[in-house]
Amino acid sequence: MSQQVAEYSAEQIDNANKVALTMEAMIGRLSYDESFATHLANNPREALGATGMLMEKEAVEVLMATDPERFDKLCEALFDLVDSDFLHMMTNPSCG
Repeated sequence: MSQQVAEYSAEQIDNANKVALTMEAMIGRLSYDESFATHLANNPREALGATGMLMEKEAVEVLMATDPERFDKLCEALFDLVDSDFLHMMTNPSCG
């Protein structure tokens, strides 16, 4: 893993860690906030934007490359709490 980490700047690694913390916060919030869970299910980008939980694609990719075990665990926990279409909704560009 250290060789993979060396491929990225300190800023990229920091942003990847922020993504992990954001995912942890989202998982925590989903466990107690039904309103947030509903909003997230209906309009993920808006819900995450309103809560400051938007994540940059590059930072997610760096997290996946530098700490895949952590990313997998976070995804498993997240997908235990959200609809199976969540990822699809998150990655599609919004239409007009």
